[in-house]
Amino acid sequence: MVGAVDDPYVRLLKERLRAGSEVVRIQLTDSERGPEYVLILSLHRQLSEMRIPHSDAFTSWSLDTGARLADEEQEMRRFELILHQRFVPLRDELDASTFDALLVQYVRTLGPARASSFVQKLRTSPYAAQEGRAKQRALQRIEDVLVELARALGRPLRYDEAATSRILDGALAQWMSRHLTAELQAESFPG
Repeated sequence: MVGAVDDPYVRLLKERLRAGSEVVRIQLTDSERGPEYVLILSLHRQLSEMRIPHSDAFTSWSLDTGARLADEEQEMRRFELILHQRFVPLRDELDASTFDALLVQYVRTLGPARASSFVQKLRTSPYAAQEGRAKQRALQRIEDVLVELARALGRPLRYDEAATSRILDGALAQWMSRHLTAELQAESFPG
């Protein structure tokens, strides 16, 4: 995971950790500024709270250090945010309807429980999916994102295979339900 190394929030967190603080708990919440992480830190049995906006830098730090969030629901929300960060550039590059059609096609092939049950209701238009090499490259990039996130859950965060599947599947299903193009949603759920 690549992130901005000069993020002031992460820099302050690292300073506090070097000074002896330990992270006790991390929770993802929503604020007026957007999603943020609430960290409970402990130093000499004194607790303090630190709030850090969601960012690539914090994501990188938390995955590099194996810092888990409070529970699986929180992890699903975090990984939905990460999916959004990874998918938006692909979506912009391909155009939204093409990306959405390819993602639906890929998830149908992959078959995760919640995500595939969501896409089973969707009808993709054949015109939306590109043929040939461009399509294969786009599908490979989608797969690369999902594999990267599954590895992050399994290795640094040390979730077992079942938890990794639940978290990534839940994040993917949530992302798809919130971000598929209106055209695909309208075609799939008429009326």
